[in-house]
Amino acid sequence: MGIPFIVSGLIVKKQNQDFRTLRNRFQPTFHHEYDNYTQYVPLVATWGMKLAGVESRSSWKELTVSNVFSAALMAGFVNTLKYTTKEMRPDNSSNNSFPSGHTATAFMCATILHKEYGMLSPWYSIGGYTLAGITGITRQLNNRHWIGDVLVGAGIGMISTDLGYFFSDLIFHKNATGTRSTHHFNRYDAPSFLSLNMGFATGPSTLRTADLYDTEEGTPLGMRLHTGTSTVVSAEGAYFFNAYIGLGGRLRVATVPVIADIPEENKKHFDLDNDLKEGAPVNMYLLDGLESDHLGMCDIDLGLYFSYPLSSRFLIGSKLLAGQRTNANFTLNSISRINPAIFDRQKVSQEAYDQFYKADVDYYIQQEGLSVQEMLQSTFIDEEFLHIRKSSTFKLGTGLSLAYRYKENAALRLYCDYDFASPRLTYDLKNSWADENGNREVRSYSKRTPMHNFTFGTSIAFMF
Repeated sequence: MGIPFIVSGLIVKKQNQDFRTLRNRFQPTFHHEYDNYTQYVPLVATWGMKLAGVESRSSWKELTVSNVFSAALMAGFVNTLKYTTKEMRPDNSSNNSFPSGHTATAFMCATILHKEYGMLSPWYSIGGYTLAGITGITRQLNNRHWIGDVLVGAGIGMISTDLGYFFSDLIFHKNATGTRSTHHFNRYDAPSFLSLNMGFATGPSTLRTADLYDTEEGTPLGMRLHTGTSTVVSAEGAYFFNAYIGLGGRLRVATVPVIADIPEENKKHFDLDNDLKEGAPVNMYLLDGLESDHLGMCDIDLGLYFSYPLSSRFLIGSKLLAGQRTNANFTLNSISRINPAIFDRQKVSQEAYDQFYKADVDYYIQQEGLSVQEMLQSTFIDEEFLHIRKSSTFKLGTGLSLAYRYKENAALRLYCDYDFASPRLTYDLKNSWADENGNREVRSYSKRTPMHNFTFGTSIAFMF
């Protein structure tokens, strides 16, 4: 199962920054060190049960040799990549981010537990891989690794263990890699699973936004928010009571690119800093546009899962889910430039210039060292112009999947999911100067925003 994780990690590396943005918006202050310990728990459990006399796959010699090979291979792969790629960590602390050593260790330990005791009960495997997954997620939340680092690290951990056991079996002339068959299994086995899903989602091309105005009855901003194709990562699992029906849930995060579009006529007349409201003849700043950003979404769903076995290897699946969607807060910064009209004495008198504009122009000349010509060629960013608040809402979802069970405890899936939510988005607009206390007037607008999302992707599933 390691290769799909590595491929997924290399693909998703292009979205590293987007998923770090999600972390910064949902859990910006997260810092815990339990991942330093959870990475080893499955290995401690393996050796602990062995010491307690619980029969495992391997003898003491075989267990020792396979574990040593696995650890040596994992450390070799990880450190070779770390010190050749020299990728900077998200927190800029060092340039050995790729891949994640903690995650590689965690999945190596989980795979050892799975190989030794997974044949006794699938819950050993589920527990081990769950802890490994928690370790990887925590590495991202601690701002120590990118999502691509974690996925590739997980794959390296699993592949290293497979190779470690392969070499151990060669040394001890062991013909099988486990006590359970990996080629023959019942078509009507309950298809309980735990999976990691990756895909892309389409949704409304334009979000329904609230009408924003520079004053209570002034010029509308006329903003339209266009969305692009989003990147989606999710963890999903279900326990089946029989071959056809089960209960389960899904945790899903998505990052949606958002581009703001404003009509040219609105840009000309929108009062960007309340100059017109205060009696100025023209705006000092002209709005050029808004910087693009990403909308982060986190879904938590529970519901019914359905499956129909076409054969012992191919299964069709579906589901009916309900849950909660949380949209992260995000900001659209304004981009503006100095209006050349403030220097035109036919449009702006000297008296008006002195009253409304001179202090700001003098600041740029004296404090920033800009000439008038440089001012007119510069752009100015307001990072507090428009803020969209975090919100939560009820959601529904369904989907179809086709799974190929390439061995008894592993499957690859293709899936198409549909989700609907209608969050109420609240926009906080600040288009005024700060007062003597540094505060700016805020006007808030809200609007319900329906979102229909189709997600297409692939997943790696552990079957139990």
